[in-house]
Amino acid sequence: MRDYRELGDQDDDHLGNQDGGDVDEAELDEIEVLQHKAGSPSRASAGLSHQAKRNDCGDPILVVERHPEAGRVLRCDVATHATYMRTCRDLQSEVNQYHPFLDEGDYEIDHELPGVTPWRRSVIQISGINEEFELFMRDPVESIKELWANPAYLEHLTYAPERRFADEEKSERIYDELMSGDWAWETQVRDLVNLFGNGATLVPVILSSDKTQLCQFRGDKTAYPVYLTIGNISKSIRRKPSFRAQKLIGYLPTVSLDGKDLSTDNARLIRAQLFHYAMGVVTSSLRAVSPTDGIELTSGDGVVRLGFPVVAAYVADYPEQALVTCTRYSQTCPKCSVSKDELGEHVIGDPRHQEQSIRTIHRASRQSTRARAYAALKDHGLNLFPGPFFIGLLHCNIHDAITPDILHQIYQGLVKHLCGWLRTLIGDAELDARFKRMPRAHGVRLFANGITGLTQVSGPEHREICKQLLGCIVDAPGAPAGVIRATRSLLDFLEIAQYQSHTEATLGYLADALDQFHDNKDVFINLGARNIEDFNFAKLHSLEHYVDSIRRFGTTDNYNTEATERLHIDFAKDVYKATNKKEFWEQMMRWLERQETMAAFDLPRARWRRLLPPGVYLAKNPSAHVVSFRVLEDQFGAAHFKNSLGEFIANQLQPTAYRRRAARNVNILRGLEGVDVWYRVNFAVPNLQVDTESTLDARFDTVLVNESEHEETGIEGKRVAQLKMGVTRQIGHLAYVEWFSRPRNKDPNSGMYPISRSYRNGVRDTSIIEVDTMFRTCQLVPRFGRRANRAWSSNNVLDRCEYFLINNFIDHHTYQCIW
Repeated sequence: MRDYRELGDQDDDHLGNQDGGDVDEAELDEIEVLQHKAGSPSRASAGLSHQAKRNDCGDPILVVERHPEAGRVLRCDVATHATYMRTCRDLQSEVNQYHPFLDEGDYEIDHELPGVTPWRRSVIQISGINEEFELFMRDPVESIKELWANPAYLEHLTYAPERRFADEEKSERIYDELMSGDWAWETQVRDLVNLFGNGATLVPVILSSDKTQLCQFRGDKTAYPVYLTIGNISKSIRRKPSFRAQKLIGYLPTVSLDGKDLSTDNARLIRAQLFHYAMGVVTSSLRAVSPTDGIELTSGDGVVRLGFPVVAAYVADYPEQALVTCTRYSQTCPKCSVSKDELGEHVIGDPRHQEQSIRTIHRASRQSTRARAYAALKDHGLNLFPGPFFIGLLHCNIHDAITPDILHQIYQGLVKHLCGWLRTLIGDAELDARFKRMPRAHGVRLFANGITGLTQVSGPEHREICKQLLGCIVDAPGAPAGVIRATRSLLDFLEIAQYQSHTEATLGYLADALDQFHDNKDVFINLGARNIEDFNFAKLHSLEHYVDSIRRFGTTDNYNTEATERLHIDFAKDVYKATNKKEFWEQMMRWLERQETMAAFDLPRARWRRLLPPGVYLAKNPSAHVVSFRVLEDQFGAAHFKNSLGEFIANQLQPTAYRRRAARNVNILRGLEGVDVWYRVNFAVPNLQVDTESTLDARFDTVLVNESEHEETGIEGKRVAQLKMGVTRQIGHLAYVEWFSRPRNKDPNSGMYPISRSYRNGVRDTSIIEVDTMFRTCQLVPRFGRRANRAWSSNNVLDRCEYFLINNFIDHHTYQCIW
């Protein structure tokens, strides 16, 4: 899987000054030099619709085809540009005595802090309930301008829709950022170019909302935050809370109807009316944007463009999706017109369109009675919510804007169901026994008490269960081949859906995994694990839309609800804790403004964390100095360490087989009393799709070792070893390992590679290897058979068990490496 790095901004031409006149040649040259340093094209390349680039690894050339008429520059705000240039020079200056501050004024903190979009309070009232509600909000258009103007995001803004390809022939399309999807290109051509003409800048608006509790142990205090961000900002920035690319634009009112004489339907209608009315107020400035005039957006370097904010995605869980789109909960899909009886089938209904839904709701609202109105809407899968907030939003199709939700649809949906079915088939005692005896590995949680006793299992807990679930059911009683294949296909879908970059090939893998699950899912009904004779629930049907959504809006990390869940901590829970808990809403607003003002001052000076290049790292000093061979044998279990070290040195010094045999007869270790020992080894593994690395800093028991030069993905050329210790000699850092057999063929049902302990002359095969040949950590799954051996434990299972499977689900990197 090849990757892509953002190298430059959209071509900037037709620059002008604040009054609309031309910028002088000297200033234009200064702007162009600055853009060149940032990777932007020069005037000589202006007007080109595509540009060849290399991926992060430096191999296969990627072609980026930009929309040629999008993101045109109107003019340059001279004052803003001058401030930006001065800031760049000051930050790069080596003689600034006030560094990291810009100057003495910043050092004394006597300057004016940057402003943030102010909050305002509104009082709203809806029909059907005699009560006033408080709505706290701020202008979403002003929030978009604030995001656009932040110089910290300048190098991470995309001004035009793009089509990205992994080859010069443009035969292998790449989907990653939101602006690389089909939706951005179609909206630019179909809506902006046709209505406005050339030069318009598309601003994809990503909205999200979710109710949350403010108190950990009490449920009577709730908040209903609404967040906004824009798809022009790179997803790697948007999903980092510390960069504050997600703006809180409102707290919707919540209502408790307990004790009121209302039917369930009436209570649901009142809550929906309150939501849509409040969201209509919050998004009013987005509706006010002229489809022909747009809004002027000034970026951090002073360049002004004409922007058109369009709601591209609405990030929410399934109940919220049904509320937002006015569709019937658990009866249909918010994106297509599939019926309830078809939710479990492998089909997609006709796509829903916003205009058609609005017309249907309006016709139903004119019925003489509410019962007739409900009946008119039932066949369409809609609810009677008069005045949906999305009416009038520029170029918006709210049904199309609903995006995949891995957290709630898969982890908290299908995985939750799957665990229940497997408990029924295998039994709680046996399933727990297997989880308890899984060997420890980095990044993998040990369920010391099993999983069946967990209550209110969270999304992160389900994620940890998924890492080991497949290995724990292989060979288990009650889990025949069909169950293994169904489980494997669902976990495959989960992993592939989280790729940070997709091509048509990987989307094909995603579709194949869903096909395989549907081919095998009936085994759960046939064996009595699912007591309902169908799979007609909405979360399963939602998987049908993943491939199309990725093509339209980029990869799923552009619109994951996990980001929203994390934002609740910063923008709701922590804010509430800072108040005195009485009349807290206005206190929360003041606290937020102060925090955001300070963050706005610090963010342009934020420093990127330096990432370690991929490789193996040891501490500067060893864990133990000059450990004798006898101690290594007695306390470290390295019975054959001395022989293995002598063999390694002989192989290094005497390359031919004849000379190696001769060297072994000589005391090659004469004078060596001991070796330095490291207990821990750190790995920095590359993301195989984007330019990021993660440091894995913990102890490891089993590792993948590169025996020969092969591609990074795939098992060929790799072998599993149990790492006993790291040592040093004058020739470099070494590791003492015990080998497992080389992986050959996958298990046909689980798709995992079976291996076993490797022996030489009746004893475990050991070697001294160079540390640099170790690729990464891995986890081995014991072959438990029909019943897990109760004498095994997580600490001794690697020594007592002989046969294993290589677990390729412990993280995304392992999944892509071992196939």
